[in-house]
Amino acid sequence: MNELDHKLRVLFVCTQNKVRSLTAEHLYSVRPDLKVKSCGTANFAANQLTPELMQWAEIIFVFDQSQVDAIDQRFDLKSLDKPVVNLGMADIYKYKSDALVLKLVARLDPYLGRPNASRCPRHAVRRLEKLMAAKKPAAPSDTVMDKFLSAVGVRRKRALLVKSGGSNA
Repeated sequence: MNELDHKLRVLFVCTQNKVRSLTAEHLYSVRPDLKVKSCGTANFAANQLTPELMQWAEIIFVFDQSQVDAIDQRFDLKSLDKPVVNLGMADIYKYKSDALVLKLVARLDPYLGRPNASRCPRHAVRRLEKLMAAKKPAAPSDTVMDKFLSAVGVRRKRALLVKSGGSNA
């Protein structure tokens, strides 16, 4: 698989995997630049959170603090080498409801862009780059983020990879 074939692997995690994460998976699975899966943290979840899914994902989106806590208990957040983003969305929606879809798109747009985009927009690439850099040490141009940036048509100079972790946020 060459760099242009790389798709960012996105995991959506909620409690039951019936409403929030499943809706997000269905919305973003049409994106050609993403591979998307969803799961739940509860023992009775339709598709349960597993070590294999955690290993597969490059970025993880959760919907509330209970999922952050569950991931921390099972996998130790500090040792994860990937970002976990809490979208802060309560479990009050119906599957694929208009309100849920609108809120999901608004909350995910800064990170992934819109579900119908052909690729990740520049503002989202920059946000993802910052998230990835915060979780991973700077490395040669063979990093997952470099492959992703290349896949979405954004090139960056080697100097940006080595940039120190200053707080220019």
